[in-house]
Amino acid sequence: MQITLYRRSYPIAGSPVAHSFAPDQASQRHTFTAEGKVYESSCREVQVTVPDGAKLDVLRNVLCWTGSSGAVRSTAQEVFDLASAGERGFRLADASSARA
Repeated sequence: MQITLYRRSYPIAGSPVAHSFAPDQASQRHTFTAEGKVYESSCREVQVTVPDGAKLDVLRNVLCWTGSSGAVRSTAQEVFDLASAGERGFRLADASSARA
């Protein structure tokens, strides 16, 4: 099964990166200040393959799935990390997604 994560980043090295299951609202503005300059964030979609049967719990903002130890709830950042690491059942649809 494939889901979409939304990656928010800034055009400067060492800046924060955030992942979420929902896109930012158009009226929302995110900035990062470094060395006296203010940088606007950019958001892009990242396609991630997750285990079959996984369900997105939008109220709790987690992905629910069954792992080898039973029921698991993962945040968007954890899902991205699992996919980047190539954990069983998780995969980035585009390998360049991990670098951008």
